[in-house]
Amino acid sequence: MHLTPEMLREQRFRVKLSGFDKEEVINFLMGIAEDIEEVMEENRLLKSEIEMLRSKQRDLEDIFLSAKQFSDEKKRVAEQEAHVMLAEARNNAATMIAEAQQKIEEAEQKASEIEEDARKRYRDLLDDAQQTKATLEKEIMEIKVKRMNLFAEIKSVIESYQNWTKEMSNVDPGKR
Repeated sequence: MHLTPEMLREQRFRVKLSGFDKEEVINFLMGIAEDIEEVMEENRLLKSEIEMLRSKQRDLEDIFLSAKQFSDEKKRVAEQEAHVMLAEARNNAATMIAEAQQKIEEAEQKASEIEEDARKRYRDLLDDAQQTKATLEKEIMEIKVKRMNLFAEIKSVIESYQNWTKEMSNVDPGKR
């Protein structure tokens, strides 16, 4: 049976001669209902936070892809410029060829540095996101365990009250 806060609030018990204090039982059920609502809200917030982190991870992946495309485009542009310069250099002089080659190497080095930097940032951000995810999953698991323990305690209390009620109903009225 899956208990909800509403079920606890609406639960009513029959009144017997030496039964529980009706107001106390209702107050107890209301308290349990509020606790369950808090746990449910906390669970909802944690799920929302996980979804937000997943969204951030997708954003980071998009940023990495954009950085790679930017790097590839820069490299392509640099290579294209280098080829133009090389063609001009062939027409002008051997010295121009050396300058064009140097610019090609610088452009490739810069593109490589940009790409490596983007990869490093991506790895760092991904590591952070994975650590946060692991932490949140651990916290969710702890909350689930706490919730299970709470339900077990509530069940135990209810069962002990039921047993006590049964024992009280079996007691001879003349011996009280």
